[in-house]
Amino acid sequence: MVDVAVAGGGPAGAACALALARAGLRVTLIERAAFPRRKICGEYLNGGAVAALDRLGLAAAVREHATGLRGVRLVPPRAPAVELPFGHGALACERATLDALVLGAAVAAGVTLVRGRVEDVLREGGRVAGLRLRRDDGGIDDVPARWTVGADGCGSVVARRAGLARPSRGRSRFAVGGHYTGFGNLDGYVEMYVGAGAYFALNPLGGGLTNVMVVVPKTALAAWSADVDRGIAGKAAELGRGHRSFADAQLTGPRAAVGPLAHDVRAAAAPGVLLAGDAAGFLNPFTGQGVFLALTSAECAARAIVAVARGAASEERAFARYARERSADFAARKRLSAAVGALIDVAPLARRAAANLARSPRLSATLVDALAGLRAPQSAFTPAVLGKLVL
Repeated sequence: MVDVAVAGGGPAGAACALALARAGLRVTLIERAAFPRRKICGEYLNGGAVAALDRLGLAAAVREHATGLRGVRLVPPRAPAVELPFGHGALACERATLDALVLGAAVAAGVTLVRGRVEDVLREGGRVAGLRLRRDDGGIDDVPARWTVGADGCGSVVARRAGLARPSRGRSRFAVGGHYTGFGNLDGYVEMYVGAGAYFALNPLGGGLTNVMVVVPKTALAAWSADVDRGIAGKAAELGRGHRSFADAQLTGPRAAVGPLAHDVRAAAAPGVLLAGDAAGFLNPFTGQGVFLALTSAECAARAIVAVARGAASEERAFARYARERSADFAARKRLSAAVGALIDVAPLARRAAANLARSPRLSATLVDALAGLRAPQSAFTPAVLGKLVL
């Protein structure tokens, strides 16, 4: 038996495993993919994510492979673009690089890495007591553990098997895109073209490479089934409104499709198990909080487990506190994300908000810093701030 079994080798699982190993715990991490793996999400590290990497001692290594970002250039329907500068250093980094760096640090710290697909949780006396995995050769292995961390992303097997998942609410969205050349110089800005429940996002990765994603409702993706590339290009041209399109773009590597972009849980903890990262709940990717939440929830989960292991708190108290803090923070971020989503989905509101943000650097900084984890999300979700955005 090990101290902790971790499902998932992405930033949440690897960062949690790293912190636990550094605290002297015996950790086994289960990951089905071989690293470095190609995983195209937004590949955006906000200021809060960079700060979390600093705390892990990994920011310098990441910066060697990353590109600095100046801000977000938001282009709402039938309105001028507005530039929202980042107050603290944000980065663009390919996930293949980021994930390999964090997982490599965990292995170097003593984490045992096992290749396999998590299929179930083990139970003992009414609590989760480890993981069951299927190896590449089809065999089954059990990893008994004192504690378990589910960091296996949207649709988390651990969340489902532990009885923590619940049906997602709202519209299902899918992201389609990949790495492209031919989009020219974005001048260090993430560009976001929004409208009608969809958006077209470009993130400069350096060296002429751009991460490009078109995010649309499930119904739109279904309509593209006969020709996905044509569907992506058409939606991008519609949202880009003459500013950006796929006209001169060249896909580098395989196209990626991610979705549905939704995952909800009733709690982030149960006896013997904690959820971290997207497994603990998924936010609208438009707000760019994914890696930040992965890393910070990993920190909190590791802290809770270490406190129990060292006798500083009971499991019941430490895990309940983790679940409570995760729930409160996630709820606040979800409200803020919903408010931002409403603004970008309703054209008149989007135009008004863009104009107000362009006029008020202070308002812009409040919103950007709240989304970046540099201030509490509640600071941007107030009547005063929301009023200044739309009035």
